[in-house]
Amino acid sequence: MSPNSKEIVKLNDFRYSDDNLTSFFERIKAHNKYFDACPYKMTGFAENQEGHVCAILVQPYIDDARLATSQEIHDEFIRLGFRPEDDGAYYTNGQHDIFDAVDGNVLVGGDGHFYFIDTIIYPSDTGGYETYRSLSPRCSK
Repeated sequence: MSPNSKEIVKLNDFRYSDDNLTSFFERIKAHNKYFDACPYKMTGFAENQEGHVCAILVQPYIDDARLATSQEIHDEFIRLGFRPEDDGAYYTNGQHDIFDAVDGNVLVGGDGHFYFIDTIIYPSDTGGYETYRSLSPRCSK
């Protein structure tokens, strides 16, 4: 939580990025395009507890929020023009594939809006699904 209690401060260790970090910046840009109610703002770099360099990201704190249900997340993606793939393991619109849009990463605010706070986005047809599966703790190795 930020000192003003209006933002959440996160460290991103580039786990889902390639060596030149281009994909990281592209994912931030895509997130902000699709989920502009809860955009990321990068404020700098820091070291995490393991000594890895991380990006410092800030997102708005969502007041009076609850976890979205799987059905609500599905319905919101359909409304946004995405379709489920691999039995709902991820959603795609043909331009981007979005992973980790699960109830712990999608909130519904008191205002009724959806807030996607920790999804992972790859351009479609770039091997993002295999990269995601190989790196994600949600997928069995």
